[in-house]
Amino acid sequence: MENVDLRHVPVVDNHCHGIWRAQNFDDLVSWRRAFTESADPGMPREHAATTVFYRRLIHRLAWFFDCEPEEETVLAARARRDATELVGAMLRAANVEALLLDTGYPPPEEVLPGAELGELGECRIEPMLRLETLMERLAAEHGSLGEVREALVAELDDVRGRGYVALKSIVAYRTGLDVREWSGEEAEASLREFRRAAREGSGRLAHKPLLDTLLHTAFSEAARQEVPVQFHVGYGDPDTDLLLGNPLHLRAVLEKPDYRGMPVVLLHECYPYTREGGYLAAVYENVYLDLSYGIPFLGYGEMLSFTRAALGVAPISKLLYSSDGIGVPELHWMGATDGRRALGQTLGELVAHGELRLSQAEAAGEDVLRGNALRLYRLSG
Repeated sequence: MENVDLRHVPVVDNHCHGIWRAQNFDDLVSWRRAFTESADPGMPREHAATTVFYRRLIHRLAWFFDCEPEEETVLAARARRDATELVGAMLRAANVEALLLDTGYPPPEEVLPGAELGELGECRIEPMLRLETLMERLAAEHGSLGEVREALVAELDDVRGRGYVALKSIVAYRTGLDVREWSGEEAEASLREFRRAAREGSGRLAHKPLLDTLLHTAFSEAARQEVPVQFHVGYGDPDTDLLLGNPLHLRAVLEKPDYRGMPVVLLHECYPYTREGGYLAAVYENVYLDLSYGIPFLGYGEMLSFTRAALGVAPISKLLYSSDGIGVPELHWMGATDGRRALGQTLGELVAHGELRLSQAEAAGEDVLRGNALRLYRLSG
């Protein structure tokens, strides 16, 4: 069985984040912290370096820097590189056609500006708007639910005209994907609770009636404009209740006829709920499944497993490549390398099984890596 060779195909990374301006790390622990989702201090100190993801990273970087595959040696070789030169070299080595950036995190003052990043990587940069960040600002500025919703509608009136190609929600982190409908009284009370917490120094919007109500307002605007909405699903920050991050919780939203014009992108292959995400992409016309090869931090075998699961359930036309790279360029670079490899191997298996012809598999690989995203986000023009 031969893999389908996708090394020449540029990637449209449909979900990633900015890269830090500063690429210097004080010690091994601070470096390792970029490769764990855990907030526990002992994880980068004692455990993160033992994951197969991290060991694969060190071996790949040793090849990139032409040095011995030892952690200290690799980090020393990295430190000798100029930060901007390193970022550009890795993005170009990844053969990136476009990066779709979640502008909500990291903070803009910490990352390279989009124009500079595009110039370094010789690629297109397209921003996405994080909804919860916008909602937090508006809820702090306005005293009534009606005013907040009116301000949100105004902000989202022309998403593409404001330069964004998509919206993104992290409601899974905050209150879970079971986005409900609440009475006006319940949402007003929730707004008062949020504003009280904000005055006390906590401006994080994790007040479910308010957040759900504002999301429904955003969904209506997205559906009207046919703008994609990305949802974080599954494995992510440690404040996520993984049980509430199952994409099946979105069924009430997906069943609502008024929202059928809103393309929904389920991020992170919904890991570990890949089959559930694939099912939703198979039965709902407006649902797409993102395959993220940088984050979660997985071994190659696990990447191969979720790629097989996704291709086994979802229409190929609904699958989108991403890295979810953030902070360091290694994630954008290695995500592209691993994504092409895992996708090519899985497509090769489908050819060997007689499910695809080689020409169909090659076309499928190009669609997942770039073509589907170009069409969904209207980037071809």
